[in-house]
Amino acid sequence: MKGTGAALPETSSHRGNPMTPEQRFEILKIELSLIQSRFDKYDDLIFRGRNLFVTLWLACLGLSFTIKSVVVPWLAVALSVLYWFLEGMMRHQYWFKYVDRYRFLRDWINKPGADISHISVYDLTNTAHRVSKSRRHQIKACFFKLEPTVLYAVMGVSAFLLWLLLRLSILTFPK
Repeated sequence: MKGTGAALPETSSHRGNPMTPEQRFEILKIELSLIQSRFDKYDDLIFRGRNLFVTLWLACLGLSFTIKSVVVPWLAVALSVLYWFLEGMMRHQYWFKYVDRYRFLRDWINKPGADISHISVYDLTNTAHRVSKSRRHQIKACFFKLEPTVLYAVMGVSAFLLWLLLRLSILTFPK
């Protein structure tokens, strides 16, 4: 109030932030649930891709025995590499940025005495608070997760071993 000398009380609306801490906390909780729904979406896409991969992989091996071709198991090896790469790209292009924001919010909200007034709201990809990560860290987190790496490696090596056994005539096609 100009001219009266009375100071305005320090509230969030006078600092350029019209939200109360409770409102901000509720919005951040909604944001966390939206990020979780993104995780669910990408997990679903990843598992659908894996289902398709296993189906195609088995079809390649079955085709190899059906047409009695020693070369077809290489297609299963190529599928293993391709699907490992596609899953890594999906994680790198989409999934990783949501993980970054989720971890940031989780850590910040659970920090004792944290002031959530400095957290941007509805920043699903954490652009306002992103800590710069090395490219190596991102690649490792997306392409070299243990579960998909082991899955695609085991499937690819199995197809390669089948090819090797057929090639060396240790395993033969049924007559």
